[in-house]
Amino acid sequence: MLHYPWKNLSSSSNPKGWLLVRSVFLIVAFENVVLFVWRCAEWIMNKGLRFGLIGCGSFGVHLGEYLLEVGQIAAVCDVDRQRAEDTAKELGLDVPVFTDYAELIKECELDAVAIAAANFVHCEIACAAAQAGLHIYCEKAMAVNLDECWKMVNAAQQNNVKLMVGHKRRLRISWSRMIELTSDECLGQPLAMSVTQYADMRPYEYPGTWWSDPKLSGGPFALLGVHVLDWFRAMCGDVECVSAQFGPQIESGYNFPDVVHALYRFRSGALATINTSFMYPLARFREAQGPTVQCRNGGFKLVPEMETIHLYWKRLDESDTHHEEFSVPDDFPPAYRREIGDFAAWITEDRKPCMTWEEGLRCVEMMEAAYRSAEIGGQRVDFPLKEETS
Repeated sequence: MLHYPWKNLSSSSNPKGWLLVRSVFLIVAFENVVLFVWRCAEWIMNKGLRFGLIGCGSFGVHLGEYLLEVGQIAAVCDVDRQRAEDTAKELGLDVPVFTDYAELIKECELDAVAIAAANFVHCEIACAAAQAGLHIYCEKAMAVNLDECWKMVNAAQQNNVKLMVGHKRRLRISWSRMIELTSDECLGQPLAMSVTQYADMRPYEYPGTWWSDPKLSGGPFALLGVHVLDWFRAMCGDVECVSAQFGPQIESGYNFPDVVHALYRFRSGALATINTSFMYPLARFREAQGPTVQCRNGGFKLVPEMETIHLYWKRLDESDTHHEEFSVPDDFPPAYRREIGDFAAWITEDRKPCMTWEEGLRCVEMMEAAYRSAEIGGQRVDFPLKEETS
């Protein structure tokens, strides 16, 4: 038989004990009611946000699913009307469909736009949205060059709107875990790291599309490297300089070198190398980007597979190696939810987000500086390349 000690705490036999139990119960109940009301208010506040989804390619539906967790999608837009209609249908939306983002901005009552269109239109869409007083979430890469990034920042600041650039890699469970390992209590400061991302990019069929034109895509790192460069900066802070080299061209369908090696030095003194090739047949994209990192008190390496990610780490004073595993399908959703949730809270509560425009701009700066160095034979290029705010 179960024993319930509070049965003996009747108001007559033990008045003090009964008063204590009742007080604790009321406090807990009150806290839960307050939490419930707060969560409801937060949900109602966020659900009131009206987004315009611009860009309905392969990522549009995926982004839309997370937008619907924090607000409403009031309209969708894509240059291909059928693709926009299909996206609206897949998301279960009965909303206006546009092929011109300017019409969407003009005709719809919105709070913000989410830009998942091609890289070369990010700047013009963001500036138009800012001028209309709309907050902006923009997928990486932020733009095709640093000048366009600063135009976006200035437009947002001049019109007092929020501008966030999505860089989920640093927020994924496995990749954020590596950042955690660099605490002073664990492996300590990162000193040197290397990522050799030789991958077989042929399945994506980029040659002949806008991706293969550096003026439209942002060059080789926009296709293969943008995630890693942002993670480098999340690990090490601001960059001091870079030296880079282009290798021999392999695939003639790209209008830029498809082999790039770059060495970054950070203001912390840390070094990071990224070595890229688009035509390596032994690894697919998801398998090709595992970092190897030397820290002050030890080191770690990430070994990504298609469905599982392995993280190995060890302190210098340890004899055994730690091994952690992460499921690839489970690795992504928390990162998307953190990005989009923070963007919504930034708008509704002015709560500090996990990232703003700064991460996107600095990543494009890292790409552009490497290209400049490679074009002048690997000479050192110093940061910042350009500082321009309104």
